[in-house]
Amino acid sequence: PGPFWFSIRTRHAVCPGAAGMDSESFGFLVEWYDSQAHLMREYQLTVFKPQKGPLEAAMYDHKAHRGFLKRTPIPELKMEDLIVGSTVTIYSRHLKVKSYADSHTRSALESKRTSLAILLQPPAFPQLGQLVGCIEAGGLTIKRLRLVNDSGPVVALEVVGDDADLLWSAACGHVPDSAYKQVPREQIEPYFSDRERFPCTAAFDHCTLCIVRPHAMKAGKAGEIMTAIQSAGLEISAAEMLHLQHAEAAELLDVYKGVVPYHKEMVDGMSIAPMLALEVRAEDSAVEKLRELCGPYDVDMARHLRPQSLRARFGVDNANNGVHATDLEEDAEFEVRYVFEMLAIQAR
Repeated sequence: PGPFWFSIRTRHAVCPGAAGMDSESFGFLVEWYDSQAHLMREYQLTVFKPQKGPLEAAMYDHKAHRGFLKRTPIPELKMEDLIVGSTVTIYSRHLKVKSYADSHTRSALESKRTSLAILLQPPAFPQLGQLVGCIEAGGLTIKRLRLVNDSGPVVALEVVGDDADLLWSAACGHVPDSAYKQVPREQIEPYFSDRERFPCTAAFDHCTLCIVRPHAMKAGKAGEIMTAIQSAGLEISAAEMLHLQHAEAAELLDVYKGVVPYHKEMVDGMSIAPMLALEVRAEDSAVEKLRELCGPYDVDMARHLRPQSLRARFGVDNANNGVHATDLEEDAEFEVRYVFEMLAIQAR
């Protein structure tokens, strides 16, 4: 049989000799940063949901008036990843979903997908990692997270999911009512946008930077990682989710350029989706203590020598090894300030 192609005039697959639809399809407008040409390129992405098997995708370049990708199975692609503002990966290209291409897609994907605004209260802060873990284990995706000081440490969260209310009710069934408040969405907006009323909580001393890498966030491992940090006696004194632009990730990781052979993959991995930045503090040796908890940078070595370390538990490969941690004591304050004072403000 001939190759599958998609039509830009309909939402359905077109196959020579085939009759009718073989799957449901959804359209998106996406953009991809071409690092070689230093250009942002736009495409129409059509995702096909067959009755059986993985999702399939095809892409069309409107500017060049030509197909860019034939209809192809993409086993790692999930419908829940296709949220406006999110990033999906197809053949190593990180595609940011800008908008839905048609009303069918918008209606189909937004009819059940809802969001909730949650404020984790000061008494629950010592169990922050466990509470975030409950949210992730309950099938909810954390869209935004920021730690602020509001008469004590308060963590503002926006979570999304299909029938989010039902998922949240199940996830928080064993959580005390005093641990959280569910509030209208507009009530948490100042926690993210009003930086004069709710400034960054970072102390910038006795500190180090920890980043939960995007792949670990997408895998729902942020709660487990924060739990490990808190259980090790370290303090989480600032926390914020950020989605870095490719250039921002390259600047943050510039120190590794020419040092590790997978620098490009590190930068790509750090900009593929939102990451969670943490200022981690200790009375002494914060950098050393966090590095000890993270384990060797090489994931295979970590699994062999330090199987309980964060990189052994949550790393996929050396470029996506679960967490970033400041390497040198003298770089710690600079890295924390760069993320929380520069990147966080630029992301507003």
